[in-house]
Amino acid sequence: MSNVVKAVIGVAAIVFAPMLAPALLGGLGVAATAVTLGVATLGITMVGASLVGSSAGGSMSSAVDQSGVDGYAGAKLQTSKSNLTPVPVLYGEHKIGGNIIFEHTNAGTNSNSDEHGYNRDYWAVMVLCDHQINALPAMFAGETTMSGLGNLNNNGARWETKYVHIKYHEYSTSARNVQDSNFFVINDSGAYSGSNAPSLPSTVIPANVAFLAVHQVFDGEETKNTALEPITVKLQGKKIRTITNATTIASSLTYTINPAEILLDLLGTGLNIPDSDIDIASFYAAKVAANAAGFTCHIALIQQANIQSIIADVLSTCRGKIFHSESKWKFKIDTKSQSVVDTLTSDDVMNNTLSISMAGSANLANKMILKYVNPSDEYLSARVIKEDSNLQTYDGQIIEKTLDVKGINNATHANKLCEIALNSLRYSEDASGNRLKQTPLSISFATSVKNAHLEVGDVISLNHTLLDRVRQFLILSTATDQSGVLQISAREYAETHFKNASGNYLI
Repeated sequence: MSNVVKAVIGVAAIVFAPMLAPALLGGLGVAATAVTLGVATLGITMVGASLVGSSAGGSMSSAVDQSGVDGYAGAKLQTSKSNLTPVPVLYGEHKIGGNIIFEHTNAGTNSNSDEHGYNRDYWAVMVLCDHQINALPAMFAGETTMSGLGNLNNNGARWETKYVHIKYHEYSTSARNVQDSNFFVINDSGAYSGSNAPSLPSTVIPANVAFLAVHQVFDGEETKNTALEPITVKLQGKKIRTITNATTIASSLTYTINPAEILLDLLGTGLNIPDSDIDIASFYAAKVAANAAGFTCHIALIQQANIQSIIADVLSTCRGKIFHSESKWKFKIDTKSQSVVDTLTSDDVMNNTLSISMAGSANLANKMILKYVNPSDEYLSARVIKEDSNLQTYDGQIIEKTLDVKGINNATHANKLCEIALNSLRYSEDASGNRLKQTPLSISFATSVKNAHLEVGDVISLNHTLLDRVRQFLILSTATDQSGVLQISAREYAETHFKNASGNYLI
């Protein structure tokens, strides 16, 4: 226990609880407005979506021991047939399997088993997304990378192997039928099949989806090529609106992997929040900061999920916070060298309201593991590790914690967030900015309405008699009531959180 904590025990309310008690999306306080909408699409069901609370989001260092990324990554490679499985929504680049919504088999197109080694035809429609796709760089039949044949008569991109022939149908506002001409590709020369494909039932494929028309041939007599190949694709996903400057959201759709723009799309398409309720300047500032830090987001929404959890995943890729202030939704990310917005003293803190907490031993770590998705290894789970030998000597043991951050797909990004998370759990700094092996403080206090200008993401300086020195804190949430009392929760902010052991900035 640090000397400063020993000094204030019995004076302040010391609570040994997780340093970042606010949930990733949750309600310490009540926002000026609450949004509660249920949105159901082919891609994802957003049930009970609510951003209640003045703050949605906390430091990534609070997102410890979430569900394993292995299951998340593996699920993206599955091809399924189910009336319950939603059509994926993709941000960024992924390798996925689609959802089969039609399949049929016959022996009418390829019946010469002596020449071809097969005598059955398999037809399927595999839906990829319910939105526009930026690009489809590669397609795979099992472990084989299929050969691209390009467009035929400007009628859709095609791929083939000896036994598999696929045509990609782009997102369209019109429904299509599997009996339409030019629907399927039936051989490696690019010949089409549609109404001439024997015995295909009339089946309508809904509008507003991107899908594959799959034709495979196999040997129904089980002498050669007896198995169907699982089909997966590498996609660059959804085109969305981008933020061009502090006041403008582009009307055209563009492929982007910036967390700020992905979050903007989730608010608009997932929660129907109008642009007039968005603080564009804060989203643009976050976009610029994310670009500078190398923070990107590649996330596949492949199962029914609550909008809070989806937004939390995006926030975790950039240490972001979303909140409602001054009748606008705002977005900020943790950055280095943040300016102090205001300096508060003991006079600003109402009597007996200052609560000081630190992370207990169960929530500390000196070895941090961060899981992410590795595109170079079939988009399966990978991990980076940050260990602090000084902390391990100080603790007398290795204390390991795991972060599972969906949406990260490169080691550089993962390493940065992993080290910042470890620093945020274990280090503070003195008045001169020197790193201290001292668990950062979390505080909450009540203040008067004169400080109502303070909002989530602001850094304040607090000079209080219960603290050993003037400390800086990052506001995590604010709440007010009709009496004019403002409740603030914050965690200690230090430049050293953004530096490695050599004193160099990580972002």
